[in-house]
Amino acid sequence: MVKYLINDVTTYRVATVKEVEDLHQELLADPTFELTAFSYTTKYIKVKGEIVDEYQVVKAKKVFNNEKEPDRSIDVKYEVTF
Repeated sequence: MVKYLINDVTTYRVATVKEVEDLHQELLADPTFELTAFSYTTKYIKVKGEIVDEYQVVKAKKVFNNEKEPDRSIDVKYEVTF
């Protein structure tokens, strides 16, 4: 069976807006896909109603193949690092 990865929406968590900008540039430079959507939301950590920290949630849509005429098979692998 041949299967073609068409697209993927990946959600990341990063600490700062600077890291959001760095991630955006990194994804734009990746030749294995076309970045077609990129957005982020700031989330706040509150203790007793007071903001004590924040982080950013980033969503990135990556397109790997044309749905009507896919031309390459993509093998997805995940690696855990600590």
